[in-house]
Amino acid sequence: MYRHITAALLISILTMNCCGCWNLTEVNNTAIVAGLGADVLDDGQMHFSVQVETASAAAEGEPVKPKNTVLTSTGRTITEAARNITLIMPRVPLWPHASSLVIGEQLARSDLARIADFLARNRNVRMDSTMLVAKNARPDQVFSVNDPLTGCSARCLEDLLDFEETTRGSYVSVTIAEFLFKLATPGVDPVLPMLATATSKSGPILKLQGTALFRERHMVGALNERESRGFRWLCPVKNRGGLLVTSMPQGKGRVAFEPIKFSCKQLPRSQNGLVVMDIEINAILNFYEQQGDNKLIGLYQRRDLEIAAAREIRKEVRACIDKAQTLNSDILGWGRIIYRHHPVQWEKMQGNWEQLYPQVKANIRVNCRVDKTYLSASSFKFR
Repeated sequence: MYRHITAALLISILTMNCCGCWNLTEVNNTAIVAGLGADVLDDGQMHFSVQVETASAAAEGEPVKPKNTVLTSTGRTITEAARNITLIMPRVPLWPHASSLVIGEQLARSDLARIADFLARNRNVRMDSTMLVAKNARPDQVFSVNDPLTGCSARCLEDLLDFEETTRGSYVSVTIAEFLFKLATPGVDPVLPMLATATSKSGPILKLQGTALFRERHMVGALNERESRGFRWLCPVKNRGGLLVTSMPQGKGRVAFEPIKFSCKQLPRSQNGLVVMDIEINAILNFYEQQGDNKLIGLYQRRDLEIAAAREIRKEVRACIDKAQTLNSDILGWGRIIYRHHPVQWEKMQGNWEQLYPQVKANIRVNCRVDKTYLSASSFKFR
């Protein structure tokens, strides 16, 4: 009986000494991290940068205006550089709020092993954050450019890629999880969209410019805009949206189409001892714009438009494949495709894939269908 009473009293005393808010952090003592940046300096030191959001004081009745600050630090490792941020940040950083990670081109070309383990192991890094490469710049220089609409450059990067793929269709977004998966998986190499700074009348602005190609742990080159569009036809994040511009089937001028749906199938086969990749792209397009007064929407003209659109898509895809094979970067994941369909053959080829990949032949077939013409079923008629 006395044992039970003693145990109950002991539990009560211990419970009274426990506090549910022992690790409470006041909101005013925190700083929201909008974006992370990593690069390597010429002396081998790791360079770490963050863009933080803080609320500035406002008059009574006025909305609170966010304020952005870019902080940088260095260290022997990326973890040490990140911890050194606390030497200059008087508030507790909320790391999981970061929606983007920008790495410098110098780091991308040197060795991704400098940050791969940090990204995969650190619980404060969100795996669904957007990842980009700063072209000829450090990440802190990118973060220092204020977005004219949001005021926070790190916050606009995810929306910038999402909106661009839907409207222009040149670049695809890549998350940290997808990048690390391709970095650790045989038979596929990762890519990252590239970000550059451009000048305007109102000051510097950010602009998507190119796609970085990697071979194993190093960046080996980049796709231009045309080649990047070819990559999107082959490996889209969204299989709709964008813009396709081609020459008129007859006469001078250009024709613009909007892809409303497309798909891509890639199947490997063997031919005369070489690997051939059969690529089939099916696209449904909307007629969006034409230059001139040619009649292009008739029964027979529509077929000419479909042939012209298919020819342009084939050129973009071919440009992407040629650049990737020239740089020996399997960004299309042909090795993984061979492994899925012919695992026994892949086991024999895997050791020599670096020599075999540039010799793979691509058989490209594109089928296009012009579906709608929006508000007008005929060409514009001049007086």
